[in-house]
This record gives sequence, C-alpha cells and structure tokens, in this order.
Amino acid sequence: MSRIVLCIVLCSFLLSPCLLAAKEVKSRYVTLRYSSQELLTDFNEEIELGRNLKANARKTDIVTVEDEVLAKIDAIIEKAETILEMFPDQLHMKIVLLEKSADVAKVFNEKYGKNADHIAFYSLSEDTIYISVNDARLAVLAHEIGHAIVDHYFKVRPPYNVHELMAQFVEKRISD
Repeated sequence: MSRIVLCIVLCSFLLSPCLLAAKEVKSRYVTLRYSSQELLTDFNEEIELGRNLKANARKTDIVTVEDEVLAKIDAIIEKAETILEMFPDQLHMKIVLLEKSADVAKVFNEKYGKNADHIAFYSLSEDTIYISVNDARLAVLAHEIGHAIVDHYFKVRPPYNVHELMAQFVEKRISD
C-alpha cells in the first residue's frame, strides 16, 4: 500500500504544473528560466535599455520575445564587463524570473533560512540570479549581473562589502 502512495506522490510531483510549465532558453552568457510566456513578456517590457545598450542588443537576429530578452541580457552583461573592466573566461550564469518580490523572498528563505525582502539576489553557490519581474528594472538586473561577473572573475572571492561595492558601481554606470 505504501508503494502505491509513494508512486502517486512522486507522479504528482513530476507532473506538477510548475515543472511542466517551466521554460528555459539559452544565450552566450545566460540560461533563462521562466514559468510562462506572459511573465517573459512582462520582464521584457520592464527592462528598458538606453540608446547605446539598445543598439548593442539589436546586433543580433531578433524574431521572438525570447530572442529580444536574451539580446538585452547579453548586451547588459557585456556593458557590465566593460564597466568593471573584468572579462571572465567562460562566463555563463542562470537567471530565474519570478513573478513578485514575495516569490524571491520565499526562494531566499528556502535557500538560506533567512527572511529578506529582496526584489532580486544572486546565489553564489548556484551561479543564479533570482529576480522579481514586477520589480525588474535595468539597474536591478545590472546590479545582480555585477555580482555574477565579480564572482566569476576572482579565483578567491573578495569580501562581501567589496563584492557589493562593485555591483553598485555597475548599477550606477549601466545607463551611461
């Protein structure tokens, strides 16, 4: 009897709508995960690039919303690398789109056992940025990308305060 219950629970988990709905697309620098096309479209609308970044993003063939989002993210990453003057080899990170800041807080709590009201965070151990689409802005994404670049660049991680200062520097300079 317990084998049947276990099988039902396992099948229910594996076939849950969250897992079936999760989509993933990849670019040169990122693997992007999102749960719905609507969430991806909302994220695309929230990330507004300035003229220079927009020109860099349009250098690629853009056919779908996925293409546009990936082109934007890659342009932001390349600009962040230039701002920091750090060009790590084999740079690749994950970005997970979550609907709202409460979802980000829930993931943060599950991973670190702490309550926080972050709208985004970079998980060093997972090499993953979690970001609330409702709160997504260019500066927020650039800040978290700054953390990822710094993490990939140094063989020994700098102290947290140095890490944070570098990410803030990217955040402030991304629109220049």
